Amino acid sequence: MYYHVTPTENVSRIMSEGLVPQTGGRSKWFGENEDAIYLFKTMEAVENALMNWLDVEFGDEPLTLLGVELPPNAKTLPTTAHEFELMIATPIPPEYLQIISEDI
Repeated sequence: MYYHVTPTENVSRIMSEGLVPQTGGRSKWFGENEDAIYLFKTMEAVENALMNWLDVEFGDEPLTLLGVELPPNAKTLPTTAHEFELMIATPIPPEYLQIISEDI
């Protein structure tokens, strides 16, 4: 299982539509131009991010942790943080997602 952190306000949409590859503001800031879904490989990586850059990124905004199983057709992309993250270039349908923890 992999993990995805998202603002809690996005959860109902994600659970009905799934995760869709995008290039968000943080990705653009880092010069990443390819649409992707960013997943953490371990809970340790999630906890590290929450204690560091995710806290800075989202401040007091409520976040939800999703568990993600990869669909068979998932296409991965290369990443410079390969020990911590997985980048997926294909949509992940809702049946591959579960809510692990709300308002983390």
